Amino acid sequence: MAKLGASAGWHENYCQDLTAASTLSGSDNGKVFFLNSATEFATTLPAPSAGLSYTFIVKAAPSGANYTIVTNGGADIIIGMVTCATADDLGQYDNNADVVTFVASAALVGDWVKLVSDGTSWYLSGACFVAEGITSGTT
Repeated sequence: MAKLGASAGWHENYCQDLTAASTLSGSDNGKVFFLNSATEFATTLPAPSAGLSYTFIVKAAPSGANYTIVTNGGADIIIGMVTCATADDLGQYDNNADVVTFVASAALVGDWVKLVSDGTSWYLSGACFVAEGITSGTT
């Protein structure tokens, strides 16, 4: 995808492959990250700030280990749920998580989550095909 103009507030590409552990910053706001590695890894969110938003999509399904998205400093501030197409109930709600996990051998290409901050917490939404393909919780 081409870069958007400076007037839109974009300084980097809107879409980016993630292939190794990384820590996001405010300058990554609004990006779509494709999780794309043969060896899965952790991505750390910045401290919450109102309006920050990140989307993560599985591009290479995790097999030997998990992709994880963790809060800055391990704070239990992720609230929300991921719906699963094959679950008996539609998904697991969490109101004090510090990690979102794309589970090895369960998450599939195309599974996704979005995290949006109000300045205090991170609000989680997403979808996966396999029940428990994406989980949230505390470490």
